[in-house]
Amino acid sequence: MKKYFGILSCLFLLSACDDGDLTFDSFDFSNATAANCSTNGEVLNSVFKLNNNEALLIKFPTNVFPFRNLEGTSNLQISAANKIIYRVFNGEVPTDYFCSLIPPVSPNVIDEWSTADQSSGKIEIKTTPVDNTTTIEAAKYDHSIVFRDITLSNANSGTVTYTEYIFGKYQTKSNITFAFGATPIQKCTDGRLFKIFDSNVGNAENKQNLNEVIILNLPASVFQGPAGLATYLVNDTNQLTYRIYGGDVTPTSLCSTDGAGLPTLYEEWQAEDGVASNGIIPATGEIKIETLVDGANLVHTITLTNVKYKRVGATNNTFVQSIQTFGDYRTAN
Repeated sequence: MKKYFGILSCLFLLSACDDGDLTFDSFDFSNATAANCSTNGEVLNSVFKLNNNEALLIKFPTNVFPFRNLEGTSNLQISAANKIIYRVFNGEVPTDYFCSLIPPVSPNVIDEWSTADQSSGKIEIKTTPVDNTTTIEAAKYDHSIVFRDITLSNANSGTVTYTEYIFGKYQTKSNITFAFGATPIQKCTDGRLFKIFDSNVGNAENKQNLNEVIILNLPASVFQGPAGLATYLVNDTNQLTYRIYGGDVTPTSLCSTDGAGLPTLYEEWQAEDGVASNGIIPATGEIKIETLVDGANLVHTITLTNVKYKRVGATNNTFVQSIQTFGDYRTAN
C-alpha cells in the first residue's frame, strides 16, 4: 500500500520518544479477526480489530448500517460521524475491552490517531454470501473492507495517509429467523397464501428494518375438503418461497404482479421438490394439511416438515426446516 507521511515527531515505530509522544509509519492487523460488540451503545455499530496492544476501530452512528446482508459494494464516507481510529495501549487489549459499559481502568490508551471530522476518504465494503453452507447457523456474509484515500492524524505527531489499506473481512450472520409465530395468514387474489413478519415494528432508528415473508402457493382444490389429514409434496404445483426484504412489505405490494412498492430484496430461498418416503428414509418437503369442520367453515391447519430451502442466486446455500407450523387458514364449507 502507498503511504504519504506528514510531520512525525520521532523515527521509532510504535515506541516512546524522548518527549513522551508516540508515532508510527504503518500497522498490521492482517492476522486479526474483525469483531463488534452489541452490549455497549458507544460501539454498538462499530467494528474493530485487536493486535496485542493495538486496536483499529471503524466507528459509526447507531442508526447507520454499513454491513447489511445485501450482496454488492457500498461506500461509507469518512465524516465526523463515520471515523477510523487507531489506538495504542500500554498493555495487551482484552477481547471484551470495547464491550464494557464502563471502560476498563487498564490498559490505558497512550497514543491515538483518527480521521478528521472534515477529512476525505471512504470505507469500501464488498458484501458476498458465504458459499456452500447447509444450515441456518452457517449462513453468513463476508464484508471485505478497504480504506481508500484516508488520512489519520495525531495532534502531536502529524498525519499519515493511505491511498489504500485492506482492513480485511468482517463476517455477519444471515437475518434468517422464521419468526412468523402467530402472524396471521393472508391471501392474494391469485390464491397465494403468505405471512409477513416485521422485525422492527415502528421502525426504530437504531435497528435495521427487515421484513420476512413466506409464500405458499397451492391449488384451490386443496382447501375444498373433506375433513381429515392430507399430505402434499413441494413441487412445481405446490410452491414454497421464503424472502427477506430491507423495508416494510405491504400485502398490496407483495401481491402485485409487477412487485411495485416492494423494498429491496435481500434474500430469496426456494423450497426444493419433496421426496416421498420409501419406508426407510423419511419423506422430505411435505406440506401437511389437517382440515376440521367448524360450523359453516373449514379450518385448515398447515404444517411444513423437512423442507429443504435453496438460495436463489449464484451461491450454493441450503438449509432444512424440520418442522414449521404455517398456521390456520379458514375457508367456507
